[in-house]
Amino acid sequence: MSRTEFLQGLKSELEGRVPYSVIQENLRYYDSYISEETAKGADENQIIDSLGGPKLIARTIVDAAFDTEDRPDVFDTFGAGAYDADGAGGRNQSESHRAYEEKHSRNIHYVDFSKWYVRLIAGLVVFLVIFLIMTIFFGIMGLAGWILSYIWPVLLVMLLVWMFRGSGR
Repeated sequence: MSRTEFLQGLKSELEGRVPYSVIQENLRYYDSYISEETAKGADENQIIDSLGGPKLIARTIVDAAFDTEDRPDVFDTFGAGAYDADGAGGRNQSESHRAYEEKHSRNIHYVDFSKWYVRLIAGLVVFLVIFLIMTIFFGIMGLAGWILSYIWPVLLVMLLVWMFRGSGR
């Protein structure tokens, strides 16, 4: 298998399974790796055979991508800075992955709504928040109604006095 066939096979295996940026990063990495090894005097076909084939590598990339803590929503920045401006880099994949983890090691936790008990707890929290808002609103309205029920005669007298006295002009 030639380098072009290998890279094309890897690209077709990854398309639709991981973001475009991850595909490009891995194509650049394997192209660079094959170039470096052939520059050292190794046979291109032996290098490609030693890699294990595009399907195996694609499966590893997809598994690694979905095993990250951040899940697929930050793939566009995965490995950013791993390559020089010309697209070649001196790092291997583990160094690139380590650099990514150092750059993006935040304490962000995502809630996984695929579990039934998480959805139940979220539903209860939403119900309690709505219940508290309604209790506060109707409590204020109830208090206003109670106060008005005792004060309305005073307000009526004040209105009549104001009407018969005039505005003072």
